[in-house]
Amino acid sequence: MLEPEKIIIRFNEFDNTLREGIIERMEKYTFCVIRGAVSKTSIEKSMVALKTQFRQLDDHPTTGESPKEIQDNFQKLIIGGVAKKYNNFPRFFRTIYNPLWSNDKFGLRTCFKQASRLRNLLLSKPLDFALEGIEADGLWTASRIHQYPTGGGFFAEHRDTTIMDVAKEKKIGFYQLILVLSVKGVDFEMGGAFVELDNERVSLEDYLELGDIAIYDGSTLHGVDEIDPHKNLVLDQISGRTVGFVSLYKDI
Repeated sequence: MLEPEKIIIRFNEFDNTLREGIIERMEKYTFCVIRGAVSKTSIEKSMVALKTQFRQLDDHPTTGESPKEIQDNFQKLIIGGVAKKYNNFPRFFRTIYNPLWSNDKFGLRTCFKQASRLRNLLLSKPLDFALEGIEADGLWTASRIHQYPTGGGFFAEHRDTTIMDVAKEKKIGFYQLILVLSVKGVDFEMGGAFVELDNERVSLEDYLELGDIAIYDGSTLHGVDEIDPHKNLVLDQISGRTVGFVSLYKDI
């Protein structure tokens, strides 16, 4: 196990020192963790709101939604993947889209914007890029929640091909940021995020606290091991592992 001080950076401000520190760690370890950019108390309140307002009846099918539907609050289960011709990584989780311009029903707006500013810093973009709407180049912040349910939520080892394709098309760099909304040992017992480092599987969960932002780049093989597979499957409430994303999508 890596010493935490090698990959964890304490947030101070969005400046070049932070950017250089992140890039240095990612060149060595392919991932790093930012601590203190997002309030733990804010996350705790948002998770209460999410769990209170969640309705399983709002789930849509894995495929079939229009591009415009995910530009509003929109919820779906993502299951399977093997039969797809592209991006065919087996997976089982729920996605809840909550764009920055939509109703801030979970109170995550401030947290998503902080994570987006960190993304923009790494991409050498203005800090407010894609924070208020769709940019002239068609890029927008697809802020969303991924929930890996108790009873076997998972994502097989993969690289983020679809989002990387967008980054290449728009000639921007690629960094994936993960906002930590749950904690191993509290919200779930087994499984969780991992990365492959020097042909060895490293558990990200061993380094993460509520409100942390984990970062990896396009070269990183990563995934999510099954969440509490020894328990019954729970789909009618928010259970297991929960994280936030602020990926750049392109408007279609």
